[in-house]
Amino acid sequence: MSRLVLPAVAAAAVVAHAVENATLSIDRIEGEGWTLEGVEATHQLTNGSVRIEIARLDAPIFRQQLQRVTIECPRLELTAARFGCQGASVTAQWPGFGRQSLRASIAYGRRDDSLEVSIDGLGMGPGTMSLMASMREKAWSLDARLQRMPLDRLAQIAALYVPLPQLSGSGEITASVSASGSGSQLQTAAFDGRLDSLTMNNESGSLASDKLSLVLRAKVRSEASDWRFDIEAISESGQAYFDPIFFDFGARPLETSARGSWSSARVIDFEQFSLRHSGAVIASGTASVDLKEEQPLRALAATIQSIEFPGAYETYLQPFLLDTSFHSTSTAGTLSGSVRIEEGVPQALELVFDNVAFEEGDTVGLHGLNGTWRWSTSAPSGSTDGSTALRSDLRWESGILFGLDLGPGALEFMTRDRQFRLLEPARIVLLDGAIRLDSLRVRNAGLPSIAFMIDAVIEPVSVSQLCRAFGWPEFGGRVGGNISKLRYRDGVLTLGTVLHAQVFDGTATISDLRLEDPFGQWPRFYSNIAFDQLDLELLTSAFSFGRITGRLSGAIEGLELFNWTPVAFDARLYTPPGDRSRHRISQRAVETLGSLGGSRASVTVALSSGFLRFFEDFNYDRLGLSCRLENEVCVMDGIAPAPNDGYYLVKGKGLPRIDVIGNSRRVDWPRLVSQLVAATQSGGPTIGR
Repeated sequence: MSRLVLPAVAAAAVVAHAVENATLSIDRIEGEGWTLEGVEATHQLTNGSVRIEIARLDAPIFRQQLQRVTIECPRLELTAARFGCQGASVTAQWPGFGRQSLRASIAYGRRDDSLEVSIDGLGMGPGTMSLMASMREKAWSLDARLQRMPLDRLAQIAALYVPLPQLSGSGEITASVSASGSGSQLQTAAFDGRLDSLTMNNESGSLASDKLSLVLRAKVRSEASDWRFDIEAISESGQAYFDPIFFDFGARPLETSARGSWSSARVIDFEQFSLRHSGAVIASGTASVDLKEEQPLRALAATIQSIEFPGAYETYLQPFLLDTSFHSTSTAGTLSGSVRIEEGVPQALELVFDNVAFEEGDTVGLHGLNGTWRWSTSAPSGSTDGSTALRSDLRWESGILFGLDLGPGALEFMTRDRQFRLLEPARIVLLDGAIRLDSLRVRNAGLPSIAFMIDAVIEPVSVSQLCRAFGWPEFGGRVGGNISKLRYRDGVLTLGTVLHAQVFDGTATISDLRLEDPFGQWPRFYSNIAFDQLDLELLTSAFSFGRITGRLSGAIEGLELFNWTPVAFDARLYTPPGDRSRHRISQRAVETLGSLGGSRASVTVALSSGFLRFFEDFNYDRLGLSCRLENEVCVMDGIAPAPNDGYYLVKGKGLPRIDVIGNSRRVDWPRLVSQLVAATQSGGPTIGR
């Protein structure tokens, strides 16, 4: 038959009361929102029991057909208003659950086609579930209690009701779940439970978890085409990965909550959220996320109660810095403040530093950093230039910069949009001297077109301390001077003035300084350097060159370094005219100079034979050499021509006297460097006596 309401079953049973049992077969029974097909009911009139077999049961609440349903009711309840059974035994082929045998109660309202069902003992693997469902007209409700139910199987069933991300994995869930709706539409849902041993991942590997335990409470309800939600999650064990961030909740538990809406346009509005990540971050605020946008975070207004280091660095910063020079920074201290984003663009930031410390090897670092940094894209209302409202101040106790120790210092400055401006002169202690910043301006920070200008004074710093910091041979003197108009523009750093340094009891002058691509992989440096009246004894003893006394002047013009390796220069070093200091040169220095000019063998023979072997050092009139480097070849010359197309490197004087003559005009530069390094690191020649 095409349609038959269920009361006909009862009517047929009454007609057949005179016999022991009655059987009724019905092709199809329909109620409001549900359908039974292939129904066969047998009523045992002697004891009142009923057996009902249903080939197929369709109801919106199940989303799939239940098949081969058998209901054995120990006693049928039959009144004018109600038809049902309490404590029935039910078996059915349940989509997602397989063949089930369970206890159930069923009640059918004869006047309103309502249906109420409760099920206990629904099993899946090690887990069990109980259900209570009701339907009236198109409206329905469902309450479930889950105990250790396999999460992967439940996800398959949940996907029938709501869209879920494509994930694979395993775990167990113990929870209470409630839902209500009308027809095929879900209207409200609530979840209060715990997920245990959750191990999952998506196809791309950007999302994964391992043995994660999660306490989750959530409520959702439909409003027109949107969903309202209220969610709270707590995790204290297990691990999770959200590319590229890794969480270890056993080490740092996480508590988070959010309230808001999710629209059909895939926009999530967080009317309120809070985050408490132990040892890392405590924050709260509002936000808006548009999943259609490449940059989905469209708005954010957050108050940061605490950002704690090193936890915040290790969890949230380090994953993004693995390919940079700051991949292993040591950190400490805390931050607090606020942040605001509008239309996907940061608008304002305020950070309060509380004894913050960071250090990346011996490259850069600060300790005991305190103060407030304020930044905004525009001047606050009521401010003409923002210099007052956006005034920032930072102080530190010590630090390091490229291996150089920094002492206490402080900066007062303003940052607005991509601009930085020093508001007050600052003095930064550097080794036993200081750098005094008179002005510092930066524009287009963070862009390829970044530019800055610095005016500063270097208060004399010990050269010996600089050498120790850089691992160079140690020598005396101090370096200082004015740094005026040090500019960086279009990827090029230039110095608008001449820098003077006092070294080796003489003077070094650096001019025409130019540095291209200083922050790239292949920096290129240009400069001219002049030396005047350097003390050769201080210089040669610093580099284990062999002892020479006297003075030295000269210049390195057209110096060009590629990736800090010399590729071109024209250098001249010589005894200054009129030098009246004592001129002496040791055997080792003689041999070292001889090796530079390609005459080391003849010099060694001269020093180890004849009467010269009895002297440790010699008088000289003057010395010097020149080298013009081009294409890895050094074109050599000395202070004067010598016989056989040679050139004097050292011109002797008096007794004992020795001349050092070079005979190699073109020398391979890498070989010359290796010879010089070997000579300055060796113990010098051994002279027979």
